[in-house]
Formats: sequence, C-alpha cells, structure tokens
Amino acid sequence: MPAASAHRLTVRAGDTRVAIAAGNVAEVIRSPRISRVPNGPAGLLGVMHLRGTVLPVVSLRGLLGAQDVPAGAERVVVLRRDPPVGLAVDAVEALRAVGHDGAGPGDGRLLLDQEDGARWLDLDAALRERFGGLRAPARAMPSRPEAGAAAVAKELAFLAFTLAGQDYALPLGAVAEVVNLPAVLTTLPRTEEVLLGVFPLRGAVLPALSLRALLGLPGRALAGTERVVVARIGRHRLALVVDRVDVILRAPRDRVGPAPDLFNRGAGEARIDAVLRLADGRGLVSILSPERVLADDRVARLLADTDQDKDETMASLSPAAGRERFLVIRLGGESYGLPIVAVDEVVRLPEALARLPKAPAYVRGVMSLRGRVIPVIDQRQRFAVAGEEAAGGRVVIVTLGPLQAGFAVDGAAEILEVEAADLLPAPDMSDGGGRIFDRAARVARSGEVVLLIDPAALLNRAEADLLRDLTAHSRAS
Repeated sequence: MPAASAHRLTVRAGDTRVAIAAGNVAEVIRSPRISRVPNGPAGLLGVMHLRGTVLPVVSLRGLLGAQDVPAGAERVVVLRRDPPVGLAVDAVEALRAVGHDGAGPGDGRLLLDQEDGARWLDLDAALRERFGGLRAPARAMPSRPEAGAAAVAKELAFLAFTLAGQDYALPLGAVAEVVNLPAVLTTLPRTEEVLLGVFPLRGAVLPALSLRALLGLPGRALAGTERVVVARIGRHRLALVVDRVDVILRAPRDRVGPAPDLFNRGAGEARIDAVLRLADGRGLVSILSPERVLADDRVARLLADTDQDKDETMASLSPAAGRERFLVIRLGGESYGLPIVAVDEVVRLPEALARLPKAPAYVRGVMSLRGRVIPVIDQRQRFAVAGEEAAGGRVVIVTLGPLQAGFAVDGAAEILEVEAADLLPAPDMSDGGGRIFDRAARVARSGEVVLLIDPAALLNRAEADLLRDLTAHSRAS
C-alpha cells in the first residue's frame, strides 16, 4: 500500500495519546447518550444506538489499565469491527498522514505514545481479554406472544392511576403507553375545557384530554408532574392526562362488578363501567370504560375539530401488529424494559416484608399476594445500582411457568409501545451467567436506548442464584 494512503487518527485517553489507523475508524460521535449495562465487565460504559445498531461502548482509559474511568464519554470513536465497538476517549486531536512503517490502515493495532516511549497495543487481543463476552447480536429476534401466563389468564388486568385523590383504572389492554406530560402543549382557540392542548407523538398529533374535566372532578392548574395515559380506543388514540400513575393491578373476575348507579351521576355520567374491590378491605377502584370516554359528545367534537385529515391521521394511529408494549422499570438513574405480557402486576413495596432465614442479602423477604407467598428480590443489588433507594418503590410480579417472583425496583410507572423497526438485537454482554438483555428499544422522542430484559433469563438466573446461595449457606453451617 502506498505510504501516502496511510493516515492515523490521534486521540487522547488520560495522559496517553493513541494513534488509530484511520481505515479502522467508521466515525466519531460527540457526547452520545449511553445506557448503562448492569453487572457489565469493568471498563464497559454501556451501549449506544447508531443507525439501527446497538453497540457496546468501551472506555479506552479502562482498556489501558487506568482506574479513573469516567462514567460518560466526551467522544466515541466507532471502530470498523465485527461486531462494531465504540471506544470512549477524552478528546480527538488530529488526523495525519504518516509514512509507511509496517502498519497500514487495516492494521488492528493502536500506537500508544506514553512517557516511557511508544508501543503498540493489539486492540483485538485486548478486547478479547477484557471483554470476552462481547459478541455479535443474533440477527433473528425471538417473537413475543401476546398471551400471558396461563396462571393469570383467568384474571383481569388494569392500569391504576389517581385523579383528585381518588383511585381509577383502565383495562390494561386499552393502554398503548404511558409517558410524561410534554413540557409544551399547543393550545387551540375556541375549544372545550376538556382539551388541554395537542402534542406530537409518533408522527401524529394527539389531543391531550383532562380526565378530571371528563369525569366532572375539581380542576387544577397543571403542575408538570402529571402523566399521560395513551389509550387505544377502536382505531383512535387519546392522550388522557392523570395526576399520577400508580400500579398495574390484576384481580380475579369475581372481584370486579358493575358500578352502582351513584358512581355515574353528574358530569362523569356513564364513564365508570365497573368497580374493583381490593383485597383486605383496601377500598374500591373505579374502572373506566374506554368506549364511553370516546362516546362523550365533547370528545367527539374535539376529534372532528382537531383532525381535519381524519382518515389519514387515524389510520396512522391504528394499532399495528408489529408493535410491542413494555413496562419501563427505573433503577437509580437508568431505565430498563420488561415485556408487558410477562408482567402479572405491579404493586407498592410493602413497608415490612417477612424475612427468610439464611437468605442472601438480595432477597428482601416474602410478601403475601392474594394467598400466594412471593419472594421479593432487591433488583438494585442484583444490578449493582449505586446511590440511595428511592422513596415509593414498587414490586414487579413476574410469572413464567411454575416460577413466580417479585422484583423490587425504584419505579414502574411508564408503559412504552415500540414499533417493530425500533426493536434491535442487543450485543451479548453476558458474564457467563446467562444473557439477561436480549433486545433493545430505540426511543425516538428521547434518543435513548432502553435495554429489554428477557423475563425467562431474569427468573432463571434469580432462581439459580438463590438455590446456589442457600445451598452454600447450609453447607457452611
């Protein structure tokens, strides 16, 4: 290869200047959004999305043995490899042509300029040694059935939320997703008070409706902390603004009955379809009828007024078979997704749990749920989450076959609906104990990547680790 064609990109990692053959560099990304991978190998900062691929981001400082590895990245150099990988660097300094020295652009080595002189680093060997679990993602992703576990098939599922201090719910099947209230709502002139404004979501304009006004409850100024429940009603989607999203509830059919007449008097007439009697005398939850919300004259007029090109817009909003819904769980500053079909329910973390003798620290105890005893696993410990535990934690109940467990998390109040095109295979970042994350979701509105948990792997690993630790403890004693 002619010497004139050899170029090197010089970057800085700590006190070391590193030269990379330009032919190995696909591009350089400025300050990308990186999603942390819990329990990943040391030096793996996380994953980022790049044009349809989820690629791991490795700290070049960490690769060189430094201890002061930043959590984020000023620049990421994307290397042409199979699989591709991003190198997090402190700065990009120069691109220079160099004379021929036996290392051409296709060479997989890095030239390190340090105080004790220059030396070569075999990048592929270093990556294999430090990150042996990084492998190319599987191209074929498993399909997710839309049927829940047989154990909960006879139960009804609801998304519960609060309005004016009262408990309400919608059938979970009617909920497309739950998102934060947009910072900006575009108001329209001469509209009903139930319309708070409109906002864009997934290429369409959705009307944001005040569920307080629809139900005749006392109004209040928006505080910015409200949540938006995007309800799928027929071929329409409506954004219903609620005060707070609480939990996902499942209940036996015999606990759900028709609403008494007094529930449907006044301005909220005929919106409440049924009532759910909570166990242990904890009160009632009013179940709203999505179809009756849509049938409200005010809602019908708003849809006609705000959608001049109704057929085309509503066609774009109709549910697509390729979409999947995920419950977004929050642990510290990170978010992860669980397929909604694998979630039995989400309940508040009890103030007290019954401890299990000789159980490992990550088992917080057991709780009783409708006659079932369920172990509660501290997912903060399992995912090595730093910082203080958030107030108002939740327990996500997951069942697969005979296995059932509750996973304690900081929060679980968002449902994300993802197009098939935005579901991406995740690179294999396992540490030999099983692969927890099988896919990733690209969230267009925020630009982030949400790693998606394989519930079977999560339960299997939790069960295997629990059995191993309990066995080891019993042998030691």
